[in-house]
Amino acid sequence: MVKIAQPAFERVFQDDEGAAELAKVLWKETVAALKELDAATAANLARADRYVRAKVEFENLYPMAFQQGPVLKGEEGGEYFNYRWSACEKLNERMLKLEKAMFGEAAVKASAKKPAAGSTAADEFLGPNHGLRQ
Repeated sequence: MVKIAQPAFERVFQDDEGAAELAKVLWKETVAALKELDAATAANLARADRYVRAKVEFENLYPMAFQQGPVLKGEEGGEYFNYRWSACEKLNERMLKLEKAMFGEAAVKASAKKPAAGSTAADEFLGPNHGLRQ
């Protein structure tokens, strides 16, 4: 069993109390989901820490990026790309990779378990030696 210690989000987000509180809530939710899938490994807990930090940053940036849109107008009439929008896209990609790494492995592990003999409706139809045909 891996020791599950919550990172010190107060230090990480020391200038933003709301971000620290959000991080604590997201940490508890993420760890609970990992425990439910029996995937609370040391590697997944490290990923969970990175995931929570990225999610908090995304939640802070996204409202402003969404309001401004992907393209901003310059003072002289030109247009330029909104870097907040780009940061949100990159954070979203990072979170997806971390989610796949944390929960994808657990899903593969869970789906690899074969049902016990006689536990499916097809077992009665296929008979006792159907495993030999596969």
